[in-house]
Amino acid sequence: MNFDNIEDFGCDIKSLHDLCNHQFGMKSMPTSEIASGRTHKWFRSEVILVHPAVINKGHWDETVNRLGDRILPGWDCALLCHYRPGVGMKRHRDHPVFEPLVALVNIGRATFCIGKDEYHLEDGQVIQFDSSILHELLPVVSDRWSLSFRRIKSQDLRF
Repeated sequence: MNFDNIEDFGCDIKSLHDLCNHQFGMKSMPTSEIASGRTHKWFRSEVILVHPAVINKGHWDETVNRLGDRILPGWDCALLCHYRPGVGMKRHRDHPVFEPLVALVNIGRATFCIGKDEYHLEDGQVIQFDSSILHELLPVVSDRWSLSFRRIKSQDLRF
């Protein structure tokens, strides 16, 4: 797993906090068994996580686009998630519609587990990991956002 800081990609943490704090149209996932209680918003492509996945046009944001091009060139979708205190994400593997490599920007503090390893993520930290490995987010103690960039498998990328 790679660890970087958002400044390494030409973005400052204040800009990310501003982006997160000025979001509208965040959706909840009331039926999610993995991430109950979080809200989210898709950029570039929206992926509805059913089988088979449904892919629609997502939101557009210049800051997200520039950052994605630097962090994960060739990305197809970005997922911005907001976790309130006490909310986490249960152990899971990502939907098979995605390529396994994920580039995630952590905004706030969080404990993220991948396989048997536990990582304490700091504000502005950027990680890349294999999402086909079981991973989870322990319940957060304060507001936390994540912006994850993914590639969609070419056979599934159509809308």
